[in-house]
Amino acid sequence: MEIVICEDHVTQLKAITEVIQKYALIEDNGIHIALATTNPNEVLAYAQNHKVDCYFFDIDLGHEMTGMQLSSEIRKLDPICSIVFMTTHSEMAFLTFTYKVAALDFIIKDEVNAWENKVLDVLKEAHKRYLQIGNDADVNVVQIKMGSRIRNIDHDAIYFFEASPNPHKLVLHLHNEQIEFPGRLKDYENLSEYFYRCHKGCIVNVKHIEEIDTSERLLTMANGSTCVASSRLLRGLLKKFQSKI
Repeated sequence: MEIVICEDHVTQLKAITEVIQKYALIEDNGIHIALATTNPNEVLAYAQNHKVDCYFFDIDLGHEMTGMQLSSEIRKLDPICSIVFMTTHSEMAFLTFTYKVAALDFIIKDEVNAWENKVLDVLKEAHKRYLQIGNDADVNVVQIKMGSRIRNIDHDAIYFFEASPNPHKLVLHLHNEQIEFPGRLKDYENLSEYFYRCHKGCIVNVKHIEEIDTSERLLTMANGSTCVASSRLLRGLLKKFQSKI
């Protein structure tokens, strides 16, 4: 679960970051702080190019953009992520309804121990929701398990699945990452119309195919990675690919 924090007070930003990092280290559940910043523009820039699962925002960011305005922009990008507000101004809680951002919680930063415990409580709830999303057939994500860690991957982020040299495992290829996990290819054949079994050992996301060399039966993906297609399945793949372009 990827987390982004935006808080204009550096000391408080550090404190929130440390609370979450300590919890993630103890639980070893894949929770990761992708970005912790005082600048809301950095958050928007990051969110436009990366999948984020949970945001922690101060309301008053000491910037022309408030935490509420930032959350409203985030909602346009992602309708299912969790958003948590942290502030010393309890009277501003009503703004979460005004901006219609469906916040997960509103934490008042008063006594140190109190808000730290509240952060942990809401973090557990956000992670619980994260796990539930991966089991929701209406949400286009693949949920994979790697030991004690569980990760949700958007369909659009997947380039291809291939059989691993290690028995009963698959390798999931993303733009700049490869993940090995236990699984069977047949479980991913019907993710969506864009996924195609091009070889007995490979299922490809047609959206990310850059080029098909029919003589070599070689697929080149948008990130430069390659996989092969079988002679028997090449014609169906070409039909899918041509309909995409």
